[in-house]
This record gives sequence, C-alpha cells and structure tokens, in this order.
Amino acid sequence: SDRRARDTAVMIRSVIVGDHEMMHSGAKKSKSLSTSDLARVKAQLLDPKSSRKIIDHLHTMSASLADTGSVNTGPIHAVCLDAIDKEIHEQHFIQLGSVATATATTICDALANVHLVNLLTAPDMGFGAPASSPGLLAGAVPSAETIIDGLQQITPQLLALGYASSKAILPDHKGVIVPTDRLSVLTYWWGFEVCMPPPTIEHLSAAASPGTTLLNLLTALSVVSPEVREVLPFIRYIAQFVQTEWHMIKAADKGKGVVCCATWIMPVAMVPRPWDFPDPP
Repeated sequence: SDRRARDTAVMIRSVIVGDHEMMHSGAKKSKSLSTSDLARVKAQLLDPKSSRKIIDHLHTMSASLADTGSVNTGPIHAVCLDAIDKEIHEQHFIQLGSVATATATTICDALANVHLVNLLTAPDMGFGAPASSPGLLAGAVPSAETIIDGLQQITPQLLALGYASSKAILPDHKGVIVPTDRLSVLTYWWGFEVCMPPPTIEHLSAAASPGTTLLNLLTALSVVSPEVREVLPFIRYIAQFVQTEWHMIKAADKGKGVVCCATWIMPVAMVPRPWDFPDPP
C-alpha cells in the first residue's frame, strides 16, 4: 500500500541519514531498525512495483528530518557529457571496445579529452551566456550583458555538499534542465538516477551489447566527474541490469525516454520508469 511505501521510505532515510539530527535537536530518538525491518526493506526494494512507490516518496522527502515540506528534494549533482552518446562512442570508445576488458592505460587515453557539463552550474544549459561559460548552448546567442549594459547577475554558489547532513546547503534546482539528447546522471541524498532520453535508447538499441555501451558512457561520466564519482562502484551493476532487463526498460519508454533509479542502500535494485522530467522551454 501507499502508506507502507512511505513508512519504508522513512526507514530508508533513517538508515542513510541516521539519528544525529534528532539527538542535536533534543527530539526523541527513533527506534533502531531490527534485522527483520531491514530484510523487509530489502524485499520491498527488490520488488519493482513496491520499489517504484518507495522511490516516489523519497523524491518528495528531504534528507533533513526537520524539513516537513518539499524543500531540498532536488538532485545534489547532475552531469552529462559535452557531446551526444553516439559521438562520444565514435570519438573515444570505438577503438577501445569495452572498458571492462581494457587496460588502465588505454582507458586513461580514451578519456583524456572527455569533457562534462554540470547541469547545476548551468541549469539553463548556458543559453544566452558567453561561449566561455559552461553549458551546451553557451555562446549560441548574445549574452544578457551584451544586450543590457550593467545588468547584475546573481549566480548561486555551489558548496561542497554532504549527503547525510542537515547542514548541507543545496542549490536551487528549479531551473535544472535534464538533456533530452544524451545520457545524464543525477544523484540525490537517497540514491541516483540514470536518465536515458530517446537518442540514448536508440544508441543502446543499435549496439551489439547495450550493457557494454552504457558501461563505457557511465565510466566516462563517473571517472571524469568528481560530482557523481559516488556511482563509480555501481556502474557495472547498472550496466548488467540494462543488459539483462533491456526489454523491460524499452517497455517502460512512453516516447520520451526512460529513467532508471536506485537507492544507495540497494543500488543493484534498479527501477525503470517513463521519462517524467519537464519538457525544456
């Protein structure tokens, strides 16, 4: 039921965040989770239907136990590569094959010229910003400074963010645009999302091994980017999931792509859902 899913989401937050906030605030410490509680959480996360409901609740919850509203529920990090998936494959991986069988030297050579776009520092993809600015569309049109002399810009400062701290300062994510032409990865306090729009689905479908092709792309994202390096230990599990459950993933696509998500406490229990991010302006 929905209530059980929310209770499980609260348990997951307790496991990830802990009770340190309650101890500092003087609130009553929550009851420790028993072995049977954790086994029940694990069983629900392994079931795609219940796991989807749990993650839906986690999406609306803040890492801070003191937050009762829907504040600080957006991604902590969000990145994509600076070219579409097919171009990245042709430029960096077509000679390499699979990173799973390549040497460290050849992988370093392949990733030497890979560049990333931080979707939080450039939430609008750089539209209207100078060419030297971050963002996929930087330099595409004159900047606001060029048009209106003296316009004061206010740029939020991204701070080093903690996953399990109520004191972590999170940036405003309202303007974050998830790319619809390439793979991207978003990380939250509760877990992560691998976002695959239609071009990514098409690229993986055309590959001899969707899992191997995704493994290469995820390696580039997680090795080059310090922002989402926390997913690095799990990229082989993600790739294996995509390889074995490719038909289920494609079945989840309603025309706009698929998002595969998982929690930090069980990253191998991935759940695909139809693309539900807002359309770009």
